[in-house]
Order: sequence, then C-alpha cells, then structure tokens
Amino acid sequence: MPYSKEIIEFHRYNPGVPEAKEWHQVLDNYMNTVQRLEVDPTKHSTGANRLLVDLVWVVCMLEGGIIAKPQAVKLLKAVRDIQEGKSPLLSTKSHGYAERSIAQALNNDEDLASMINLGRTLQEPMFRLDLRDMLLETFDELLQLLRKILDTAENNIETVMPGHTHFSQAQPITLSHYLLSVYDSLRRSWDQLVLAYRHTNRNSGGCGATSGITWPIDRDRMAELLGCEDVVEPTYDCESSQDHSLSILFGLTNLVTILSKAAMDMNIWGLEEIGMLKADPAWCGVSSMMPNKCIPGALFERTRIEAGYVLGEMMQAAVLVKGEPHGDVLPMLEIPKIAFRAMAHASLAMGYMRGMLQAIIPQREAMLEYVRAGFSCSTEVAYYMVKELGYGPRRAHRIVATMVRFARERGLKAYEVTGELLDEAAGFAEEIEPGLSTDTLRKLLNPENFISTHTNKGGTAPEEAKRMLDSRTVDLGTLVKEHDHRTNKVKDALLNLNRTIDEIIDS
Repeated sequence: MPYSKEIIEFHRYNPGVPEAKEWHQVLDNYMNTVQRLEVDPTKHSTGANRLLVDLVWVVCMLEGGIIAKPQAVKLLKAVRDIQEGKSPLLSTKSHGYAERSIAQALNNDEDLASMINLGRTLQEPMFRLDLRDMLLETFDELLQLLRKILDTAENNIETVMPGHTHFSQAQPITLSHYLLSVYDSLRRSWDQLVLAYRHTNRNSGGCGATSGITWPIDRDRMAELLGCEDVVEPTYDCESSQDHSLSILFGLTNLVTILSKAAMDMNIWGLEEIGMLKADPAWCGVSSMMPNKCIPGALFERTRIEAGYVLGEMMQAAVLVKGEPHGDVLPMLEIPKIAFRAMAHASLAMGYMRGMLQAIIPQREAMLEYVRAGFSCSTEVAYYMVKELGYGPRRAHRIVATMVRFARERGLKAYEVTGELLDEAAGFAEEIEPGLSTDTLRKLLNPENFISTHTNKGGTAPEEAKRMLDSRTVDLGTLVKEHDHRTNKVKDALLNLNRTIDEIIDS
C-alpha cells in the first residue's frame, strides 16, 4: 500500500501509525465543550442564555405593564449591544456583573439596569436552558452512534460468532444479533433522555425566590418566547428541585453502562490470543516502548474510562443532594454543573465507540471456527432427542452433557464427534442409546445450520436480523424527525423573540 509523504514523515519520528482524523475531532469536540463550561464557573451570571432570558424578561415586563416602552427599548438595546459585542461584559465573577454590564451599556443608569433582575432569581431558568442546549448536542451524538451501530449490524448479518453466558460459549449468534441488542439498550437510554429533556425544558422564570411575584408577569408567555414545553407551576419547586438534572444523569448512566460493557467485549475479542476482531491501524494504540504493540482495543479502553467519569458524576450528584432540605440551598446549585460535565464525558465515550465501530474488521473465519469447534449447538441435539426420539428433557440433557465431557477429555472438536460417542455417553448415564448417525449429529452441531433455523421473533436467522434492522431503521428516522422538531422549536422561539423585540424597538 503506498503511503503519503506526510505518513512517511510521521513514521520517521513516531512509532506505529498516524491517528485517525476522526479521533482528533472527537477529542476536539470534547475540549471545546469543556472550555465552554469553564468560561463561567457560576453558569448563571452571564452567557448566551443569561442574555436571552434578560431579553424575554424585559418583553414580559413591558407586556405586563410593569415598565414603560421607552425603558424597555433602552434595556433591549443595551442587552443586544452586549450580545453583539458592542458593549463589553465586566470581568468580575460576582453574581451581579451581568447587571452591572447592562448598567455600563446604559451610561451607568443603575436604576434602569436593576429592573432586569426585578422579581428574578439568578439561576432560573438559565441553568435549564444551558442543560437543554447541551442535551440537544448529546442527542446529535447519540443519533450518529445509533446509525453507526445499525450500519455495522447490517454489514454483519451472517458473521457467525460465539454467544457467551458466564464467560463460556453458550449458543451461536451473529455480530449483527449482538449489535442489535446494543442498539436496543441505547434506544431505551434515548427514551430516558427524552424524558429528561421534557423535565428540563420547562420555564422556571418568574418564581421569585420561593413564592412567585406580585407583578403581572405572564409565565406562559415566557415559556413560549424561550421555546420551553411548559411552566414549572409551584414556584417553590423552581429552586428547590433539581430532579431534571438527576434525570439527565440517570439516563446517561444507562447509556454509558451499555457502552462500557460492549467496549469490554470488543476489547477482549481483539486480543491476539482470540483474534475475533482487528481494527484499522489509525484507531489502534501504539506503545512508545514496545514496537510490537498495535492495540485494537485502545479506544475501547478510553470508552470505559469516560463511562467511569459519568458514573462518578452521577454518584456525586446523588450524594450531594442526599440529606439536603427540599429548598433553595447551594448544593442544588451544583447539580446542573455536574450534569454538564457528565454530558461532556458521555459524548466523548460515544465518539470513541462510533469511531471504533467504523474501524473494526471482524475476523469472520476465526469467529466461525471458534463456534464450529465448540459445543454451543448442543442444545439442538438435546432438542432433537426430545422432539424426534421421545426422551424426556432432563434425560436428553444428561446424555448430551456427558458426550460433551467425553469429547473435551479426548480433545475432540464439535465437528469431530460421532454418533457412537453419543451412544457411549448414554450408556455411561445408564440411558437408552439414541442411535443417531454421525451425519445427523454433526448437522445438529453445525453453527450455520443453528443460526438459520432460529427464525422465531428476535432470533438469529438472517431474515429475522433483516426484519429487525428494517424496523429499527424506520424507528431511527422517526427519532431524527422528533429531534429536528425539538431543535427547530428552540430556533423558532428565538426567531419569534427577535421579531417581537424588533417590533418593540422599531414601532
């Protein structure tokens, strides 16, 4: 294979092979997210959503007759000037610096600038909007991963492999069958995150601190302009509860748990001693010391690391809220920040897994040989004896289990056993000899035959895999449309707000 000059130059000074561009993109996306979170550690003093809520609040105060139009116009222009960078934000990190920045944009008119916080608590609903934005990004990443899983499953409908229980061969499956199980597990996590989104995307503005406000602020109008689903009605609930953040964390926990389990499986399958998977070298880990190492599971390890971070964040949040009063206390202020970090780590885990699925090369012959040599089709022999020869299930199980033990003791592979060995096992178990021919026995122990005959709903047969893939492809299309609807609702709300503001300013 010809190599580019860039790759040759890389090899002169670096061991192994260049890393994949997609790998770097996954890392870059994560670092951009982390840097964005670190810009404002308080997360409720400034930022795009703080200014967005400021604008909505001014509109609602004007529509409620709380402030006059000239005041509203000045405030709206001042906030927009900050949004557009025409007026600077102050560098202090104290809670009131957004308000003081607006005062600065108003030629130090403190009285008018302070109207921006009239009847408001600082973090609501800015936290919810920040969480909403990051959840939408998480949905984007999960959709890409789900698509990659289906594509990989479709390409491996007939890739026969061992199915394991308790770290032992149990029954044959296909790689497609395995991946469909991973897909469905992640699909359930999607449902949990959709529920978390619904819990999160609610307007908590206008709550005062605990009791609401006496000013005629239309909280439903606020929800409309912010693109929220509805309103958190009991105003005490707005600051005292953070269960929406916990819902995000619980949904992410399920998501990364299945990713971690699948990453561990594939990491093991890639061991040289097993050899069921290889990977594109660009996605392999290379040792700085041992020139022989090109590790196909390196980023599966990183997937598990990121999953561990998510689980740690979830536990931190649960411990932090345990024993706290149901009220506005500082520990509640920390929970959204934990959810932000968890979403960043979950996105990184999904990115690694997506890249590895793109890079893996199933070793189909090796996988099939493991199943052919093993005895994971033995249930078919017992089933045949019950159905065709009249044995009771337990007696059939006893005879077949004895035959398998004999074969292993004598170093025989499954495709080497004979009808005589089955009869010998029956005699040892003091049972009637089945008298099966060797051809019949070996056909029953053939994994490809096993796969093709399991046509029941959800089985391993290729036609059933295709049916499940078609069904899930349609379902994925529905998820994309639903996600687009959520995203467009937020965008439409922003357009509506900007039209409303333009009308106020221009009229």
